[in-house]
Amino acid sequence: MIEVSKLLFDKRLENSKLKEFFKTKHSKYFEFDNSDIFTLTTYENRVGALGMTAPPNFLKFSTIKLENNNLIFDNNYILNNYIIYDPKITQIFYFEPLNKNIELLKEKIDNRIFKKIITTLNEKKYDDLIGFGPGLTPLFDDILSGILLINSIKRKFDDSYILEKAKYKTNKLSYFQLSHSSKGYAPKPVKEYLEKGNKANLLNMGDTSGLGWIIGISFFFDLEG
Repeated sequence: MIEVSKLLFDKRLENSKLKEFFKTKHSKYFEFDNSDIFTLTTYENRVGALGMTAPPNFLKFSTIKLENNNLIFDNNYILNNYIIYDPKITQIFYFEPLNKNIELLKEKIDNRIFKKIITTLNEKKYDDLIGFGPGLTPLFDDILSGILLINSIKRKFDDSYILEKAKYKTNKLSYFQLSHSSKGYAPKPVKEYLEKGNKANLLNMGDTSGLGWIIGISFFFDLEG
């Protein structure tokens, strides 16, 4: 199933050309002229806040262009049959208590990293560990993404200082994940977790990424209020 984030069209990026920026075994990342990042992944049901899911053969393409709601790959392959995913989070029906997943995180990472993250969260020094931890999007950034996502609805604190620091403290992929989260946009596994309680798909999102999102979301409700 080919699924494309509605945010691609909402951003009015008609005639913008996306060029290959980075790739992994299962995903390819494209950069817009304005530096935002579009993610193409071959994992089903994992469309990003600004991205798409597609079969593996789509990883061969190096450019994407949007014209008249068609996605044009390498100036010759036209895609006009796809499903739209709305990444906006407006309602929350489910989340787990923080302590339910803390022990799981402790089992997955080095104890020194674990203690540093927990201490920083408890002190609410959210900008101190931007870019810290394992993963393509560093673990603390995934946790922070969960916090910023819920804060986009609850508005308990001003997050502008976090995004300013993230511009130079973490990588581009992670910065735009944080930026999208602060505006209320989330990958599909996160939305399905919050709206349907589907935890399995989220935990399968990277080695620690999905768990980081869960902990960030739980932390906001348990300690930020």
